[in-house]
Amino acid sequence: MTTDINNFICIFRQKNGQVKIKHNNINVGNIYMFLRDLGFRKSKLDNRRIYYRRNNTELETVHPREIKQAFLDFLKRADYTDLPDDINHNDILEWYYSKMPIKESGLNDHYLEDNLTEQEIHSLRLQTNHDYKHKFDINQLIAKFDELHFSKTVDSINSYSSNNPPLYYKSVGDRKYLVFNHWNCNSKFKDGFDGWIATYKNEKQIGKKKPNDLQEVCLGFLLDRDFPLIEQYLISELPA
Repeated sequence: MTTDINNFICIFRQKNGQVKIKHNNINVGNIYMFLRDLGFRKSKLDNRRIYYRRNNTELETVHPREIKQAFLDFLKRADYTDLPDDINHNDILEWYYSKMPIKESGLNDHYLEDNLTEQEIHSLRLQTNHDYKHKFDINQLIAKFDELHFSKTVDSINSYSSNNPPLYYKSVGDRKYLVFNHWNCNSKFKDGFDGWIATYKNEKQIGKKKPNDLQEVCLGFLLDRDFPLIEQYLISELPA
């Protein structure tokens, strides 16, 4: 991307021949339009300021310093035109470091402020709110159990974890079952799932007797990360 450097600076020539580089609100507005073209935005999310970058339909959260760095990188690359002969690249960088034109202001709000759709709000919450993401991950996995026709019972003898956790299970053949125990299920944000291959004499024993054999599949199972670990047991359930 190349652009006229004079969009961002004002050059003043003094009577003694010296040149000064300054900027005004029009220049700052042009800087923010440049940054907006790069995809940078700001908005309010859950009563706090959030910065992010739009990349087609994707949003990625950023720190404000990354916005400043993007413009500085542009200046460092000297990827601009119409620089007067008596001003060099270092003069431009000196102006930037001494004046720091990118800062919180009404202009910043005017040019970078953005409206978010409900889906975009959800996406940004997943990136910035640990508790929100945790609850989403838990609900997403439970919904997946339902989609894959898992059965549900209660571990009445605490054979997997304490406090009689719910068990989600599915037969995978030869008296073996893919079992997930929902530990700390009464906690809002400190719960999770462990996955196992458990052997029982029959399905009625699940949650009432200890398994005859127990093999760990994954502790702290997360659907997006760990689903490949159980795919081999669910081949018949997966779409062709």
